[in-house]
Amino acid sequence: MKKITFFFLILIFVIYSVFSDEFFFPTAVGIIKDTANLNSNGRIEGYERMTVIDVRESGGEITVVYTIQLLDRNGRPIRNSSEREYSLIISNGVLIYPVSNIMDPFFAAKNLNYTMTAGNFLIPSTLALGNKIEDTWMKLVVSVPLIGSVTADVTMTDMVCISVENVTVPAGTFMAYKITQTTTTKTTGWGRPLIVNTGETWYVKGIGVVKNITYDSRGRAESSSELHELRR
Repeated sequence: MKKITFFFLILIFVIYSVFSDEFFFPTAVGIIKDTANLNSNGRIEGYERMTVIDVRESGGEITVVYTIQLLDRNGRPIRNSSEREYSLIISNGVLIYPVSNIMDPFFAAKNLNYTMTAGNFLIPSTLALGNKIEDTWMKLVVSVPLIGSVTADVTMTDMVCISVENVTVPAGTFMAYKITQTTTTKTTGWGRPLIVNTGETWYVKGIGVVKNITYDSRGRAESSSELHELRR
């Protein structure tokens, strides 16, 4: 009986290990990602800490629950930035990642009055060289002091996997899927009615995004992020 129990536990461990590395997001409770956000000069402006707090399966779908907290350049929580809880779903091998999960922590930390509706990033576990990711979108209405109401209609298009390559960041070297994209923002109440950016993002199975670079319309790096530390 002991041998059967031991074999069963080993089998569960192997299955869970494979499952954990299958998707482009961490799916093991306790994983912590510290991502550094850099300005156009490559200097660290702050960090984003993501912690996976729950993973559950129901009806063939997997729900990953995690927290986000923004830290300053010294690794301390910034003002108004308590841990905020978010979730995503994995269904039929596709990671369904709400675009709102990306923006909400930053707006909340700035204590702005805003409303946001958004679509999802749909990233299949079968992603391969040349594959295209479906377009997505976001709409923001923000009350800005001294300016008033500002709206932004954002579309993210032309998302294509252009290579599978090693990428090195402070947290280590990883085999990553490099995806390019175009982001078009139409605004009202702001000085620039149309903003077009391009970007490059490196995704790693079992981890998610490890590096991102955003370029302005002239092809100059405007901002970037990179995985600074990974704790499993």
